[in-house]
Amino acid sequence: MSQLSFSDEFRHFDGNCIRFHGYDGVRPILCGVTAEALKRCDLHLPHTGLIPAEEFLQAFDRLILKIHDSARAKYAEGKFERDGEIKILVKRHDLLNR
Repeated sequence: MSQLSFSDEFRHFDGNCIRFHGYDGVRPILCGVTAEALKRCDLHLPHTGLIPAEEFLQAFDRLILKIHDSARAKYAEGKFERDGEIKILVKRHDLLNR
């Protein structure tokens, strides 16, 4: 298993998390970061109330280095999600430890 790279700008908010692609060589690995992680780790994002998808995407952009570092570390440690399409899911505690 090599290190994940992040070479495209795909990002999609599905209501629970932002999905993005990591790559192990040419093999795509679907990754995500939870909405809760973004709400708790981005100072500009409200903690409560209805938050537009665009604001979550902006928070993702502000935290992109921490998110990518966390996803890369989880991938290297083999911490994969057991269920669903997303293989690497970055959660609040992952971002707080970066």
